[in-house]
Amino acid sequence: MFRKILYRFIVYTSLIALLVIGCTNCGLGNSTEVTFEQLFSNPDKYNGKNIAIEGFVFIGFETIVLTEELEYSGYAEGHLVPGERMLWIEGGIPLDIHNELYEQTMMGPSERYGKILAKGIFNYGGQYGHVGGYEYQITASEIQLLEWSPPQ
Repeated sequence: MFRKILYRFIVYTSLIALLVIGCTNCGLGNSTEVTFEQLFSNPDKYNGKNIAIEGFVFIGFETIVLTEELEYSGYAEGHLVPGERMLWIEGGIPLDIHNELYEQTMMGPSERYGKILAKGIFNYGGQYGHVGGYEYQITASEIQLLEWSPPQ
């Protein structure tokens, strides 16, 4: 009887230890910091991995993206739009961060933008976002608003 209890104790303890060790290394809490250059020059390396990346969030009509830079559209004075390299942000961003972003309405519907740090799972090679228009995506598990002011 004692042997059976000891055996079960060892098996259950071992399973719990494996789960704890596995979860420590599964990437939920550990993100690889990357730049847009690293990500876009070698997306296969990071596909399915937990990354951390700084960039500019842009939220507009059917658009929620993380971009390397914001640039002037040329359609209205001071109107900013996402640059060339973009990731779709799957699931959007938290409302409290959304409400802290800068707002512009020069071109019709309200658009929001600001600088953030996004951590989450990166995916590449599919069709993501609105009508599948993006081949890069981050499913963010954490978003932090960073201090930044738009150009004057």
